[in-house]
Amino acid sequence: MKNIKNIFAASLMKMLDNKALENITVTDIVNDCKVSRQAFYYHFNDIYAIVGWIYIQQVNKSINNYLNINTWHKDSINLLNWMKQNCVLILNTHKSMSREYVESFMNRVLYDYIYEMVDSQPEALSVGKFNKEFIAKYFALAFNAIVLNWIHTGMKEEPETIVKNIEIMFKGDLKKALINMQN
Repeated sequence: MKNIKNIFAASLMKMLDNKALENITVTDIVNDCKVSRQAFYYHFNDIYAIVGWIYIQQVNKSINNYLNINTWHKDSINLLNWMKQNCVLILNTHKSMSREYVESFMNRVLYDYIYEMVDSQPEALSVGKFNKEFIAKYFALAFNAIVLNWIHTGMKEEPETIVKNIEIMFKGDLKKALINMQN
């Protein structure tokens, strides 16, 4: 038997084809899955917790353990391709009342990955924690702003194009920022 979290997630994804996220209830999901409300609440606090869980599962699949300077391009394309393939979930979540949730979630998750990438650079050895955190926050917010704009405009551009343009803008800037912020 599949993991119950996967069953709840599949049920939510199926319902999103016909309903807006804010119109889907826990009752809808438990009825579809033929389980009790207690079973649902054992695993999730609410509908948005399922959305967060789905996002985390995919981010972890798309980004190999942590972003690094050598794989971020491929990992970012994987993530954006998943978002485009699951545009019903992404657009529905983005347009719902939980838009801030998506933005906050993306900032929090990508910050952690980008911080690992910043911290792994040789130039980071002589940069203080505060400055590394600032650099990671800067790049995470910039990346997220581009991705959120892409979502907001309907995900029309291909993920490869988005990532290529981000790479052009960031190329060398991470190293330059680390060098400029050395103690």
